[in-house]
Amino acid sequence: METLRFDAVVIGGGEAGLAAAVKAAELGARVGLIESSSQLGGACVATGTLPSKTFSISTGMFETIKKAKSFGVRIDGPVSLDFQEVVASRNRLMKCDIGVIQSHLRSRKVTLVSGRAAFAAPDRIRVARADGTEAVIESSRTIVAAGSHPIHLPVLPVDGATVITTDEIVALASCPPRIVIIGAGIIGCEYAFIFRTFGADVTLIEKTGRALPGQDKDVVAAVEKELKRRGVALRFGTSVSACAAGLEGGRLVTTESGETFAADLVLTCVGRRPSTEDLGLEAAGVAVGGRGEIIVDECLETTGTGIFAAGDVLGRRMQSSTAILEGAVAAENALGGSRTIDERFVPGGIYTQPEIGSVGLTEDEAAAKGIPLIVGFCPYASLVKACSLQTFNPGFIKMLFDPSSHKLIGAHILGPESAEIIHNLVVAMRTGATAEDFVYSIYHHPSLSEGFREAARDALSKI
Repeated sequence: METLRFDAVVIGGGEAGLAAAVKAAELGARVGLIESSSQLGGACVATGTLPSKTFSISTGMFETIKKAKSFGVRIDGPVSLDFQEVVASRNRLMKCDIGVIQSHLRSRKVTLVSGRAAFAAPDRIRVARADGTEAVIESSRTIVAAGSHPIHLPVLPVDGATVITTDEIVALASCPPRIVIIGAGIIGCEYAFIFRTFGADVTLIEKTGRALPGQDKDVVAAVEKELKRRGVALRFGTSVSACAAGLEGGRLVTTESGETFAADLVLTCVGRRPSTEDLGLEAAGVAVGGRGEIIVDECLETTGTGIFAAGDVLGRRMQSSTAILEGAVAAENALGGSRTIDERFVPGGIYTQPEIGSVGLTEDEAAAKGIPLIVGFCPYASLVKACSLQTFNPGFIKMLFDPSSHKLIGAHILGPESAEIIHNLVVAMRTGATAEDFVYSIYHHPSLSEGFREAARDALSKI
């Protein structure tokens, strides 16, 4: 049996694992990266972030092109979406991204070990290879970044054909005429807009009473209104009670409220679970929570000696942007650092139509914690740039300020480029920017960012 020794080992080749491997190598460690899949990048590249964003970009571009005449651009002939070409575009992007990943690892001399990892001891990992052989890896420092997998509901048995999760969505050859989406969280809402733009009849079912649980209430209200306007059937406050085979193929989805929907495809978007079951964490002394999430301290260190964790295995936000930073921080701390992550400043980006960007507290969260606030509001309709782009409705910038210090404590943007421009407010919150700072800053004109000044001015008028 082959034995390999490294200064640091990373389990998982997704966003968190790649960031950890690169950071550890940059700090001078000899790094081994264990990945069970045939390709690097994890769910982000293969089935999650990149595929959904490729679909979002294509459908968003389609919506923009339909407005071309209003901008003086004439298009001769019909405009249509080609589902297969969009999938092909996603595949090209994936290959490009994997190539970039491989280049980063090669340039930093990271050793890739293919196979399934399981701890035999805190400093020993067994790797089962696809050819049936095994290798033993020894290291006093390990970063666990094994990712997550979709949650399967017993009432919705996934068959990969008529009932799927987001892991199987990239294998679709065509857009289904009728689709029922279970779960109106971030992914469910993104795909509701996507498939509706492709022309599918979409029904969105959510057990809570609203879409996008945890998001700002004004953002949610606007998104629900836009979903309805586009013809998406919303069924909130109910769950699926049965999913039977249809007489002519497809599925018949029945809800607890008694309604039945015929669907050619059922897409379940009910969350993800940390992929920690088969890692042998007990042998390494690593404690996990009730959902299988690895328990860590503020420096991302587990209860196992020399073992750190990052990304979806923590069961927290489960988003690529957070995983990347967590991976780098975990690697830094595994090699002697003591850095922490302040999650008050984690941005959120949701690629619905229109787009959503957010950071910090919502009004509901502030109220639950007894935190006073002043709300500043700027509708996109008051911004010249938004009007010139014909993207002013729906759309707004909403900023929450502390009434005493006037510091920004939360922000929520609905409209084009919101997931991009929200980063300005992330930095502003980190540096303690006040409403006055936004009012007396200079903004390029015309720009969407001018809305920061107007929202801050609105807030100050209420203090």
